[in-house]
Amino acid sequence: MTNKVVVIFSILIIFIFALGIFYFAINVSDDLQKGSNEADAQFRTFLASMNYEMSNSPYLSPDYLEKLRDMIKQNEFIAAVTIKSETNTYFAYPLSSKYISASSASPEISVTSPALIVRSTDIPYNDTTNTEVQAAVYLIKPSKVFDYALYSFYIIAGGTLLAMLILLISRKRPKTSKAEKSAVITEENTVQAENIVDEAANQQELPVKRRTPDPIQQKDAVKTIDPMGLFSPATGISWESYLETRLDAELVRAASSEQEFSIINIRVENLPHNHPCAKEICSVLIDTFNFRDLLFEFGDDSYICILPGVDLNKTLSISETLYQELKQVISSFGLVNQLVFGISTRAMRLVSGIRIVKESIEAVNKALEEPELPIVAFRVNAERYKQFLTEELEKANKEHVAY
Repeated sequence: MTNKVVVIFSILIIFIFALGIFYFAINVSDDLQKGSNEADAQFRTFLASMNYEMSNSPYLSPDYLEKLRDMIKQNEFIAAVTIKSETNTYFAYPLSSKYISASSASPEISVTSPALIVRSTDIPYNDTTNTEVQAAVYLIKPSKVFDYALYSFYIIAGGTLLAMLILLISRKRPKTSKAEKSAVITEENTVQAENIVDEAANQQELPVKRRTPDPIQQKDAVKTIDPMGLFSPATGISWESYLETRLDAELVRAASSEQEFSIINIRVENLPHNHPCAKEICSVLIDTFNFRDLLFEFGDDSYICILPGVDLNKTLSISETLYQELKQVISSFGLVNQLVFGISTRAMRLVSGIRIVKESIEAVNKALEEPELPIVAFRVNAERYKQFLTEELEKANKEHVAY
């Protein structure tokens, strides 16, 4: 997932969780505010039931008290009841209730919960004795609190399942966001692109459009050694004048050990190497690849990274991560310059450094034409390459040309 999608997704999940908590809190709070009137009504209903039972059984008789226990069990609003006079306690139920102070000589109703309220009234026991009926009454039924908590749990659980589902989908789905899209282009004219006997057959290289003269394309084969040292003071990485020499050496080493070899051509359009942002970009490159002598300035606004022993798939993976980091660096300077990556690999060929650089330039040009594909790789058609080699050998044999 991209950073934007992650932010939106995080906000959505937080909103769902907050909604579940808010649903529970607002409903319980609303019922508690209305609960005082409801508690009084429930207590009056309970007293009416007590009075009704007096017509069937004598007040405080064993039969009456048994029916009183059943009434308390069936009434969800009544938590505990005591009946007592000034000298005696006639009834306390349930004795195990935390709202009855059973440890005292005369048990009393005592509540500290904001969800309960104590109500009491007097009922005559005989001509000389009055009894006080005390009850702990819920302001909101426990079953209703449970229902609100259950619905709140459903909302939060739904948000959690949604989060897990999206995470699973994002792990399985390949990266296709705009910031992470990459493409591989295949050279169709392999006969021209893969000509490993260019010098022997004196065939002309394909022309490549460049903004400024490229030292690696100069006709004379003398390598220019910069008098200012190995590394550019502007960027901290190697001069472009050393690129061809190093590329050829690494290609020979890769061919002799039959290893893969890749280069990444990074272009930040119209951002010169002496810009402060370019310095920061090169710092990221040095931190990523560790070796400054494998990083080179290129052209006016490009950089080439040499990756010995790294194949195309690994290079694409590195490029996608590096693209995100460099994009953030460019944005931190308030710039909107287009950032593109062009990748080329040896693909087990005997190929020159100039050829592999030209392939990376073609990939960069392709990326510039396709804003949705900022990372483009040049891949060789292996079958056509083999066919080309066969044709060239046959042609050489016919013409008696030694290779």
